[in-house]
Amino acid sequence: MVGAEPVIKKHRWLSPVWLLPLIALLLAAGFLYQQYQNSGEQIRINFEQGNGILPGKTQLRYQGVAIGVVQDLALAEDGRKIAVLAKVDSRARALMRKGTGFWLVSPKASLTEISGLDTLVSGNYINVQPGRESNPVANEFDALDGPPPGYQAQGRTLHLSADSLGSVGIGAKLYFRGLEVGSVINTRLGEEDKQVLLDIVIEPRFEHLVKADTRFWNISGIKGNFSLAGVSVEAGSLASILSGGIAFDSPAESPVAERGATFVLYKGLAEAARGERVRLQVGDLPVKEGMPILYEGIEIGRLDPIRLTDKGREVSALISPEQAFRITRNSRLVWESVKLSLAGIEHGDRLLAGPAIRLDYVAGPRAETLILSAQAETKGRELTLATEDLAGLSEGAPVWYKGLQVGSIRALSLDAGGNAKVRVFIERNHGALLERARFYRATPLQIQADLSGIKVETSPAASWLAGGIKLVQARQGGRIDRLYPDEQLALLGSAKAVAKTWWLRASQADGIAIGTPVFYLGLQAGKVTQLVVKGGEVRIALEIDAVYAPLVGSQTQFWKKAAIDTHVGLDGVRIKAGNLATLLRGGIEFDNSPTSQGNGKLFDDREQAQAMVRPFTLVASRNPGLGEGSAIRYRGVTIGKVKGVALDPAMGQVIFLAELEARYADRFLQSGASFTLVQAKLGFAGVTHLDTLVKGAFIEATPGQGAGKTRFPLHESPHSGLMLTLKSPALNGLAVGSPLLFRKMVVGSVSQVALAPDGSEVQIQVQVEPDYAYLVRANSRFWNVSGVKADIGLTGGTIQVETLQSLVAGGIAFTTPEQNTGARVRNGQSFPLHEKADEEWLGWSPRLTP
Repeated sequence: MVGAEPVIKKHRWLSPVWLLPLIALLLAAGFLYQQYQNSGEQIRINFEQGNGILPGKTQLRYQGVAIGVVQDLALAEDGRKIAVLAKVDSRARALMRKGTGFWLVSPKASLTEISGLDTLVSGNYINVQPGRESNPVANEFDALDGPPPGYQAQGRTLHLSADSLGSVGIGAKLYFRGLEVGSVINTRLGEEDKQVLLDIVIEPRFEHLVKADTRFWNISGIKGNFSLAGVSVEAGSLASILSGGIAFDSPAESPVAERGATFVLYKGLAEAARGERVRLQVGDLPVKEGMPILYEGIEIGRLDPIRLTDKGREVSALISPEQAFRITRNSRLVWESVKLSLAGIEHGDRLLAGPAIRLDYVAGPRAETLILSAQAETKGRELTLATEDLAGLSEGAPVWYKGLQVGSIRALSLDAGGNAKVRVFIERNHGALLERARFYRATPLQIQADLSGIKVETSPAASWLAGGIKLVQARQGGRIDRLYPDEQLALLGSAKAVAKTWWLRASQADGIAIGTPVFYLGLQAGKVTQLVVKGGEVRIALEIDAVYAPLVGSQTQFWKKAAIDTHVGLDGVRIKAGNLATLLRGGIEFDNSPTSQGNGKLFDDREQAQAMVRPFTLVASRNPGLGEGSAIRYRGVTIGKVKGVALDPAMGQVIFLAELEARYADRFLQSGASFTLVQAKLGFAGVTHLDTLVKGAFIEATPGQGAGKTRFPLHESPHSGLMLTLKSPALNGLAVGSPLLFRKMVVGSVSQVALAPDGSEVQIQVQVEPDYAYLVRANSRFWNVSGVKADIGLTGGTIQVETLQSLVAGGIAFTTPEQNTGARVRNGQSFPLHEKADEEWLGWSPRLTP
């Protein structure tokens, strides 16, 4: 259209379409920035060697968190180290400062520590300890050989200085009175390389133990000392022996040490001079530096170096702080050196170790000065003992009470009448023992043997050569100043004891004459004074010496002491001869038995005198081969015998008259006891009690528990285990002794076979051994497996034999169902005995538990 007026429209200078590229550009920039932030920073760590470091696997860790990973390994520019190139997470850049430490963590085991076990699963890693925050950022570092000193150490850090390191190393433990309280974390050389410095850390809970005056000493290794007293070895724990250790102690009144303080490390306890000092007044005694002070044989201190002053020698000693309380005004120091006497060598260990100082501790107030004397103060009581003779005694020999020396023999003498006297000294602190004291000779070895056992008593070795005296307390009566031959006489002794005349009866006086000695435990206690014939027997008068007179009483038994005692039996021949006096004059012995009553009779020998028996009877349906003298035993020990065999016509039984020794009778002559015949048995099951073929059958007794009883049945087989009765129409090859089988294993046997009272069946009694009784249940099945089972037909045949024993002697087998086994059975329960087993039974495989 001509002349039309144009329409002007405004357009936006930027189209909305451009927003899409702009958003994409911003997203790309953000992604690049994130990548830059997460890309990490590469650093370089120089290691002495690269063993155990793997590119792409070995991590850098800080406080257990991975902050980087090794990317590459290369040889450093100097060719001596390995440059490890690692990329560190950007978030850990602030940790990479000058002074940051890196070290490789790998498994390590030693006597003092086990570390790095987590690397066994995750592999080796590089641990990081950041430098100070004020240090500048760095990209290249030198690795450490191990954790820096004090790494992760919690507690008080201290320092020790020593001339040499010795056997102490990093990881060595610190001990306070044996308790581990810290460890060594670093060792290094001090200024100008003249000393060794050790950095130690004390656990927080033990920081208060380290005081300003604390002293440390080395306890590494083993220290030994050899002398006549033996070998003494001083050692710490196993770890301190092999890897070193340090101990310390602190005065209680000293203030707590400052943090970071430095102490001296001494070579040992003596050099540390730990303890409390006490002054000594030694007089002219030849003391010297280092002489030990002993308490009950244990060293508790040593003498310091001796100084000379205008007033003479000045002597002091260092006492262990744990034992310082024993230095009291009442305590005494005694010079102790080798002493030779008839009793032997006293303090023989001093021959090599030299003299020592003994502390006799008595409680009291503390003292700063003690006097050293040449011998211990002796206070006590002296008394004189009368004795028959002085043989075997010597001056200086000890007096013992319950193994403890309470005094000594001061002098041996004879008075104007030729009576022997012994003067003894009893120490003051044992004076209370004298109120009821009795004394007897200390023999080196005393043996008492009887059927209850053997008792052996030995005296201390000090009395073996020089003799000695033992003291015992009497239950009644006061002290008797007499030396007795043995303890029993001492306890029975009386201050008013006089000789006693005792009469005996005997059928004849063979070997007995006036003057024949009477012995007690081998000691002559009297003699025969008269022989009188009266009433068809010989009356013998004995004069018992006053010392032994209290022993003779209602329970005393006398017997002839044979010149030659012989015994012949199946166990061999035994001959015992007396001394020459007995061979020429004969002899009589006596002793007391609490279970017997003396009757004034002189027995022919000891066995006859002490044979106390109790009679009883055994009853059986027949005599299985026992006779007069057949033994009754319990666990292989003979406790009685059969005295005779008789028939009881009224009862139709055999009666065995028997007797048991009195000391055993109470256990066996009561309800519940049993007596069983034991004799040889030969069969396919083996041979038992073969010894009875030579010695004869015997009776095995079993003790009971109940009321007294004197009549018992004699069993011909042991009644142990489970007793069952099997019923069968016929015996079918079975007999007494036939085995009872379970899975072809013998678990019992047939003990008896008999007809039923009405003759309708055979009753077979079987005995199951106790260990297998649980196999029999209410639903068990029994069948006969005697002989050979044969099944022969036109197509062939089978022959079945259970066992060789059942083939010859017969046998019974049984089994139990797998399910519904039933309850356990009791003695006397009856079962049917089947002729053969069903196929189903043979397939049963029960699992039974006792």
